[in-house]
Amino acid sequence: MLDMSLALPEEVCLELGHRARARRLALNVSVEELSARIGVSDRTLRSFELTGRCTLGTFVRVLEVLNALPDLQPVLVTEVRSIDDMRRKTRVPQRKRAGNKRHHGNNGDLG
Repeated sequence: MLDMSLALPEEVCLELGHRARARRLALNVSVEELSARIGVSDRTLRSFELTGRCTLGTFVRVLEVLNALPDLQPVLVTEVRSIDDMRRKTRVPQRKRAGNKRHHGNNGDLG
């Protein structure tokens, strides 16, 4: 599987087209049926599956019909954190000092 964090944009698009095709086939949906349900031509859908290129609206409709819209939930979500959360994350744990062993009865005096 392609690591999208390391891939070029063209590679990401190509991978998404291939994944959409694999999902369509797994759901036993024909190109004709899917294209009719999303309102594009068969040629447009085939082109998307081969190249990964289409409009964002078409892509979202494909995901909707293939029951994959929930997969977009985490995309572009900015995690809101409180200042306390950020402080806790950056806080360096304090080192504990080793105990000092003191000799009882002899305080270092010689006499």
